Amino acid sequence: MKIFTNMGALPFIRLIRWPNLIVVVLTQILLRYAIVGRVYAASGFSPAMDNFLFAVLIFTTVLIAAAGYIINDYFDIRTDVINHPDTVVLGKKIHRRKAIVYHIAMNVIALLGSVFLAWKAGSIKLAFVFIMIMVLLWLYSVRYKRTVLWGNLAVAFMSAMVVLVVWLFEFYMLRQQPEQFIALYGNMKMISRFFFVYALFAFLISLMREIVKDMEDVHGDQQTGCRTLPVVHGIRTAKLVTFIAGSITGALIIIAVIKLISSGMVLPALYFSAVVFIPLLFICYRIAMAADKADFHLISKLLKLLMLAGILGLQPLSVAL
Repeated sequence: MKIFTNMGALPFIRLIRWPNLIVVVLTQILLRYAIVGRVYAASGFSPAMDNFLFAVLIFTTVLIAAAGYIINDYFDIRTDVINHPDTVVLGKKIHRRKAIVYHIAMNVIALLGSVFLAWKAGSIKLAFVFIMIMVLLWLYSVRYKRTVLWGNLAVAFMSAMVVLVVWLFEFYMLRQQPEQFIALYGNMKMISRFFFVYALFAFLISLMREIVKDMEDVHGDQQTGCRTLPVVHGIRTAKLVTFIAGSITGALIIIAVIKLISSGMVLPALYFSAVVFIPLLFICYRIAMAADKADFHLISKLLKLLMLAGILGLQPLSVAL
């Protein structure tokens, strides 16, 4: 509560990118209930990770993501002042020194949460998954963001991890219950496949969006010495890499739709065809035609909506399972 009293709720909420955090929460909830919960229920079981532990997992993930946004803005303030002068919060409405305190506090709490989860899962080594993400977020803000593709790949990897940690911790907690583990063993491959596909989808869409954002911010990045893909190799090359990632995503969706139809899951196949694949084609067209900052800004928003559409596809998928 002291945070909101001292600096006001709105600037802090804007600083931690609340819409993105809501997407993180929604993603993990739907993954648990639409895939894990649905498959388990067919065998008469509930998830091994109870509601309290799952809430801790979500809370820990959100804290790490929020801390990452804070430290990113801390090191990127010069570029943001040039690229987004009207939306800069840090340094104007929130003191940079306070931001560092909030960043450290969030990571410490998240570290405690990750150790607790790892302990409950029977493998303290699992805590290093979250520690790795914390370190990667720091390195992204300090170094990787200013290098060709490495920053984009780091963000895409962390987006995939939002998906994978749900199944990773559930799997280890399920191993703590041998009878249930044996009973559900035959479903492990199917669940793992669903999580892998969604993680790959999150990786590719995030990669596309990060490169598009770099194209949007190319002028500010040039002035502050950031060696992003469009700065070093030009907008045309950045468009090509984005288009390749989009093509791979499109191929992935086509394969998934064919697999769903062959398995008799017509409803999710129709959903992913109409709500994900066709908009992806439109976005790829807009990328090819984009010419200025406003175009790339719109494409970035569309890619965020596409990510949300893919996540919401878990609901028709769960009905068909």
